[in-house]
Amino acid sequence: MVNAFVNEHRSVGTLRSTFELQQIKGTAVPFQNGIPYPSFEPQSRSVFSLGGEWKKHRFIADHEETMMNRDEEWIRKMNDLGVTAFEFDDQSWKVHELPLPENRMTGKAEINGAETYEDGVWYRREFQLSRQWVDQVVSLKCLGLSYIGDFWINGKYVGHHEGGYTPFSFEVTPYLTEGKNVIAVRVDNPPWTTRIDTVPAVDNDFFNYTGILQDIYLEAVESVQVARADIVTKSLNGELEIRTVLENRSDRTLKVTVKGAIYNTDPVSKEWLSAPDAKSICKDRVGAGGLQDKEVELSPQETKVLVYQATVSEPALWSIDEPHLYVLKLTLVNEEVELDTFHSQFGIRTISTQGAQILLNEEPVFLGGVARHEDWPGYGRAASWERIKSDFLKIKDLSVNMVRTAHYPNHVYTYIMLDRLGLTAMSEIPLWQFETHHYEAQEDRGISYQMWREMIFSQYNRPSVIMWSTQNESKDVTLRKRYNENLVKEVRMFYHDGRLITQSSAADQPGAHDESMECLDVAGWTMYFGIFHGSTPYEGTRDFLENAHRNWPDKPILNTEYGIWSNADKSFIKKQVEIYRDVQHALLEKATVSPSGQVNENGYVAGMDYWTAFDWYVNHNQFYQTMGMLHMDRTTEKPLYHHFVRDHKRLLKKTKGLGRQTNSLADNPLKFSVKDKKESIDLILQQPVDLSPWNYLCIEVRDAECADGFKVQLTDDKGRMSDYQTYGIHVKENFRVYVPLWELDREILSSVASVRVLKDGPRTLEVLALKAVTSGTH
Repeated sequence: MVNAFVNEHRSVGTLRSTFELQQIKGTAVPFQNGIPYPSFEPQSRSVFSLGGEWKKHRFIADHEETMMNRDEEWIRKMNDLGVTAFEFDDQSWKVHELPLPENRMTGKAEINGAETYEDGVWYRREFQLSRQWVDQVVSLKCLGLSYIGDFWINGKYVGHHEGGYTPFSFEVTPYLTEGKNVIAVRVDNPPWTTRIDTVPAVDNDFFNYTGILQDIYLEAVESVQVARADIVTKSLNGELEIRTVLENRSDRTLKVTVKGAIYNTDPVSKEWLSAPDAKSICKDRVGAGGLQDKEVELSPQETKVLVYQATVSEPALWSIDEPHLYVLKLTLVNEEVELDTFHSQFGIRTISTQGAQILLNEEPVFLGGVARHEDWPGYGRAASWERIKSDFLKIKDLSVNMVRTAHYPNHVYTYIMLDRLGLTAMSEIPLWQFETHHYEAQEDRGISYQMWREMIFSQYNRPSVIMWSTQNESKDVTLRKRYNENLVKEVRMFYHDGRLITQSSAADQPGAHDESMECLDVAGWTMYFGIFHGSTPYEGTRDFLENAHRNWPDKPILNTEYGIWSNADKSFIKKQVEIYRDVQHALLEKATVSPSGQVNENGYVAGMDYWTAFDWYVNHNQFYQTMGMLHMDRTTEKPLYHHFVRDHKRLLKKTKGLGRQTNSLADNPLKFSVKDKKESIDLILQQPVDLSPWNYLCIEVRDAECADGFKVQLTDDKGRMSDYQTYGIHVKENFRVYVPLWELDREILSSVASVRVLKDGPRTLEVLALKAVTSGTH
């Protein structure tokens, strides 16, 4: 019995990826389900929403059957159930509003606030179409379904999609009829941990929602359409490469004129956050070279690619808190009849690295961020423009400049919103803690590669997305490295978009020497020292960062997670603040840009990302996750919230994280005399010093025996004192201790007369030097 379970658990399905890259005149074009993978930005086309009331029926799914190839026998077997038939009587089924998870939800922050339901559900819905609709070319688009969905229209099998976090589309013109139509959807969500061939596969620290989770709709065009237009900034002078994919799904050869134009936008206009479609934010047309009209002839069912080398004159750049966007408009005309219009918002910006620096628009940037799970009480992952807007306006108020959108691609509107708010983003596919057998299964099935491509091509024109992440805390380093190399090679060779590629590796899997970082632009780690990784929060993080930099001296280091849960009973509410403070101090010492905008040439931590903004549900329902600085209701603040906002205002409000200061503040060695007492070492400065311009007081010490930290007291010329408890040191070596001066009384810093180091008992502590510095890497 045990062996049978193991065999089932380790089985690999025969179902394969539906995504491929096809070469069309030297351009790699994404295809899925036999058609070009389209843009999912809202367009001014005919749209028929399939949201609303559906009939639904739960069933116990045969997950092994679900993971089998969709051959004629499989489809016949499903049809024999009768559920897919046009005339099937579903009156006894329950009514369910879509999009919304099948999981029952209480709307409260509590265990079982979201029901753990990982199994099958059938959905059916009737809808009416006019003759005008069935005479057009129609696509079915779904922005998210979990985990595998099979679709029938009017009793005929349309196709399937696997993966719960990325959008997909089908050509459905042949299946539709004037008048009454019936759509049936079979969803199966195999429980996490029961298979090795799904993505995700293990018992993740987030929720496995089942069902049609995001918008589902029909979209129609006359005949020829713009399937997608991929825009890449080639320089900050406004040079663009625009790869436009045209598709003729009609049965006629058609000649079209492609007319291109670029429009300005206004970030302070009342329309800016009112709707996600790019057309809604268009203002004046701007001068753009290289977008001349082109005549194109397309045979029936033909796809063609047009590549423009365009230039926007005197471009306004997209940047942090300066979300200047442009809108590309493409119009297809046949004999003076407009067949299709296509709009896409984009920004002109570059992202690159230089040594250990990340450069945004060729300027060093420090990314101070927060993560967010796409999870709402009462809605689960079912997103809407208004819910997304509400979340990110709250996140914007945290004074961050980056968002990690959890372990999976979010709703496509999320990145449209981030574009408009001027927040950068790191987007990731849900390879969460993969082990050897998981990687091997995906090399066979290809679903993780499909998700990677879907993520990139559905977010391609979003300037907010500056980094792609390949995975989170996966364990087999050899296969992880090979997987990373495959993804990097594919992007650079076939659809290079100018973004950086990173990962979120666990700091203890295997450690700072992690060879899977070699091919990546940015070395990214989750850092939970003192929680999961041993050591202590500050000392463990500090030592890890120094080791990581020694191993990867020419790579920026990104902290992708830090933090701890507060617990539902609030037992860790203070601990949450302590962990945040200790880890952040270690990170900021190595930061590449100071709060004043001074570039730290010796810095190598280019960003940090607190985990997370809001609490969320966890699939096993043994608890709900309380790592947020706000409760799940998005309004109740924890003590950490106030510390976080204060600190990030200090870090980013003045500079937005950008290193633009040219007049560097030099380090200031301080001259002092020493009075070594039993209980303290008193350092009397030759004259009072204003330390307020610097970030740190560096005290170089040596102790042959004791690694404990010590208390430091600063006294001004009026006798007023302010103190700080330092962290542990290394024994038997000269060691630099950094006192963060922003933690001390500002008035006292303006005229410091002496520094006292308290020994707290007998120890062989010596003070070797004293210096005011801007960073912990001087």
